[in-house]
Amino acid sequence: MPPDAFTLPQLSKALGVRYRTLHSWVERGLLQASVQQSTGTGKPNLFNNQDALAACILTELRAAGVNFKLLEQAAEQLRERENELDQPAFVLVNGDVRIVFDSEQAGSALQRGGLTLAYNTAEALQRVDLLAPDAAAPVGAS
Repeated sequence: MPPDAFTLPQLSKALGVRYRTLHSWVERGLLQASVQQSTGTGKPNLFNNQDALAACILTELRAAGVNFKLLEQAAEQLRERENELDQPAFVLVNGDVRIVFDSEQAGSALQRGGLTLAYNTAEALQRVDLLAPDAAAPVGAS
C-alpha cells in the first residue's frame, strides 16, 4: 500500500466526521478514492492526500452550512484543480463555487455584494500534512 494512502475509517477518525457520512459521500460521488476503489469485501477504498484534503474541505464547508448541491460543485472544483491545491487557495461559495489562489481575487469577490463564504484551504493543507505519518499506517496494521 502506498505510504500516503488512507482508508475510510482512518479518514473518519482523523477528520472527526462520522464514517457513515464519508461512506455516503463516496456512494454519491462527492468523494472519490484515487488510490483504490472498493470492489467488495477485502478491498477497501484507499484515498491519497489530495482525497483527504478534499474530504477535509468538504467536511468544513458542510459544517458551515453549505448545502449538498454546492458541496457537489465544490467537490468537482477540487477534483479539477487538485494539481494546484498543494498551495493555499480560497474556496468561495456564493450561489456557486469558485477556487481562487490570489487574495486580491478573493477580496474582490467578497466586495461584490451578497453573502459569500470564503474558506482558506491553508489550515486543511496543514491538517492533512499532519495526518500522513499517523493515519497512513498500512491497512490491517495495529
